[in-house]
Amino acid sequence: MQDQGAAMPYPQYGYPPPNAQSHQDPSMYMAGPPAGMYNPAAQAPMSPPGYYPQQGMPFMPMGGAGDQTNFMPAQFLQNPVMANMAMQYGQSLVGQGKEALDRELNKYVATSRIKYYFSVDTAYVAKKLALLLFPFTHRDWSVKYNPDEPVQPRYELNAPDLYIPAMAFVTYLLIGGVSLGIQERFSPEGLGIQASTALVWAIIEVMAIWVTLYIMNIQTKLTSFDIVAFSSYKYVGMIVAVIASFIMPSAYHLALIYVSAATMFFLIRSLKVQILPESSHDSYGEQNTSFTGEGSKRRTYLLLFMGGLQPLMMWWLTRQIARP
Repeated sequence: MQDQGAAMPYPQYGYPPPNAQSHQDPSMYMAGPPAGMYNPAAQAPMSPPGYYPQQGMPFMPMGGAGDQTNFMPAQFLQNPVMANMAMQYGQSLVGQGKEALDRELNKYVATSRIKYYFSVDTAYVAKKLALLLFPFTHRDWSVKYNPDEPVQPRYELNAPDLYIPAMAFVTYLLIGGVSLGIQERFSPEGLGIQASTALVWAIIEVMAIWVTLYIMNIQTKLTSFDIVAFSSYKYVGMIVAVIASFIMPSAYHLALIYVSAATMFFLIRSLKVQILPESSHDSYGEQNTSFTGEGSKRRTYLLLFMGGLQPLMMWWLTRQIARP
C-alpha cells in the first residue's frame, strides 16, 4: 500500500531538446487506417465536385452499383395515375396537332370539296368509263346544279370526279411496268422515272391551262379540281392503247387514234357547256349575257387548246412503254 500522505508524482511535460531524435514516423499521420479496419469514407461513393444536397432532401449517392435512379422510369410507368396522365397529355397533343393541320389545310384546300369529287359508286364508275370510251352516242351533256353545293358525281354522270383519274393514273403505271416486263426492259428505277415523268407532265398541263385562262382573261366556273379531273381522264384511253399493244403490236396506233378522238370529243363536249354556253343560260342554270363577240372567240380557242392537247399528251406518255 502506498502512503496516503505522500504526494503522487506528476508527469513532466516540456519541449524536447533541439538535438533530440524523434522516434515517430511522420508518414503515420498521412496513411489511412490499417487494413481490415472499417473505413466509412471508402464505402461511400464520391459525389461530384460542387454537389450539395438541398435541405429537406435525402442524400442520394451518385453512381455505384446500388444507384436507384436507374429505376425511376420504370417506377413512373408502373404508377397507374402517372401513366394515365401521360396518356391523356399525349392524346391532347395529337388532337391539337390534327386541328392545327386541318386549319392550315383548309386555308388552301377545302376538305368538303375534295370529298365531293370522290363521292362515286360502282354504277357511276361503270357508266363513266363507258362514256369515256364511247362518247359519240351521248346526248345530254348538261350538269345539274344545286344552289348550295354542286351535285355529287354519283348522282350526275356529267359531273367531274377525281376517283377515276386517280385510279387510272395508278393503273397506267402498273400497265407500263407489265409492258416493260414483257419487253424485258423492266427495272424499279425505270418505273419510278415513268411515274415522275407522268406526274410532271400532268402538272405542266394544268399550269398551261391556268396560264391560258389568265392571259385570255376568261372567267369560268371551273375550279382547279375540275381542270385536274378533265385533263386526267385521258389515262383511261392510254391504258386501252397500251393493252392493245399486248394483243398485237400494230394495233397500238389504231387504238391510240380511236381513244385520242374519243377523249378529245368527250372533253370538248363536257367543257363546252361550262366554257362556251350556247344559250343565255349556262350549264348551272344561271343567266348569262356576256359570252358574245371577242369573249366567245377566246373561249372557243381555249376549248380547242384543251381538247387538242389530249392526243399529244397521250402519244407522248405511251410511246416508250407500248409494245413495239
